[in-house]
Amino acid sequence: MREDTPEPLLLDTHAHLDDPRFGGGVEAVLARARAAGVVRVVTIGVDLATSRRAVELARGFPTDLRAAVGMSPHDAADYDDAVAIELEGLSREPGVVAWGEIGLDYFHDRAPREAQRRVFRDQMRRARRLGLPAVIHCREAHADLSACLEEAGSYPGLDEPPFGVLHCFSGTADDARRAIGLGYLIGIGGSVTFTNARRLRETVLSLSLDAIVLETDAPYLAPHPHRGKPNEPALLRLTAEKTAELFGVDFGELARQTTANARRLFRWPETGGFGGALAYRLGRNLYLNPTSRCTNDCSFCVRRRRLGLGGQRLWLDREPKAGDLIAAAGDPTPYEEVVFCGFGEPLLSAEVVAETARWLKVRGARVRVNTNGTAHLELGGSAANLLAPLAGLVDELSVSLNAADAETYAQLCRPRAGEAAFDALLDFIRTAVGLGFTVTVSAVALPGLDIAPVERLAAELGAGFRARAYKND
Repeated sequence: MREDTPEPLLLDTHAHLDDPRFGGGVEAVLARARAAGVVRVVTIGVDLATSRRAVELARGFPTDLRAAVGMSPHDAADYDDAVAIELEGLSREPGVVAWGEIGLDYFHDRAPREAQRRVFRDQMRRARRLGLPAVIHCREAHADLSACLEEAGSYPGLDEPPFGVLHCFSGTADDARRAIGLGYLIGIGGSVTFTNARRLRETVLSLSLDAIVLETDAPYLAPHPHRGKPNEPALLRLTAEKTAELFGVDFGELARQTTANARRLFRWPETGGFGGALAYRLGRNLYLNPTSRCTNDCSFCVRRRRLGLGGQRLWLDREPKAGDLIAAAGDPTPYEEVVFCGFGEPLLSAEVVAETARWLKVRGARVRVNTNGTAHLELGGSAANLLAPLAGLVDELSVSLNAADAETYAQLCRPRAGEAAFDALLDFIRTAVGLGFTVTVSAVALPGLDIAPVERLAAELGAGFRARAYKND
């Protein structure tokens, strides 16, 4: 059985989640992002109104969102002392990690160029003085931008690079190298995936991995094959995969390096926290959350719409060891049972589950594991090898079956292993019953789905059955 490895994590350094196209569904957007491995998003202001909304969003989702505030070159004519003072106030709010989106745009030319340069310089001075990196927009103005960035090198305040990022970079390789030489990173977005973006890909390939960060610019610039549709942070993975392909590195290496670059840019330390709750109470039970990894992407799963349950955020930025779960659980005696569940497939962390369950059983706890029964496929072993160490430690296995045939299961549960997962799941149930576990098979009562065949299949396998209510909220 292979050793568990954490999923590579991505950071979306530039999005506009205040955009009306996201409506009131920001939590669902963040949940989809987290399911795609995007663990944090910076939402960017372009004027006073959007900067206020960015700060408010970051306040509402303090684990998943950060904010940047600033005035874009398009609105340079509206920038005055009152605007600057309010932006400074917003920049001091919790969760604000950068000043931007600011810069120069000679393509759209919505404000006089001299006004753009004046406003850009003023905001750069303020950003440096406040110790904030700048998020910079530049269209067809790289010569003047370089001059402004050179001048900014003399501004007091922030004195260690990176001093900012040139977001959604569209310049030449020489433009990029000049900016990097002045202490700035290069933002790579969905444009790098476009079939007609050969020059941009050549420019990106001329850079080193430690000079780039990834972004979506959502809801704009969706990557191929979603070009022309609304973009969102979950699609950052497509940009990351294409960028990894360009550099000839595996996805994990690309994700680790660009995430490290983003942490340097925004001065995000490794906090040592888990990002989500390891233990939470629902009703009379205590639930333990050992992993956010999952072998399925079920169409009905709550994690496609929510970041947690019962008021607890459950997506994890890193996985706990048994000692972490034990510390989070505390005294198990007040609970009817302790359930390994969380926001992923618990048996992908089978050794952690076994060690924690052993500690719980010594203290008299009843232990249940909620599972989809396919972890052994991912781990490269048999169902028997996965289950044997849990014998005597787990009182009940609740196995999510949801379908009576492989085709329906693949449609509903979308396993990474495809239709082969269904046979592996049936083998898991048979093996668990044979080893003496109490096994309860469940099915979600989805609209239009007849779950009677699932109940009959459960009986044939020697397992109990429970119908679960479908909650589409």
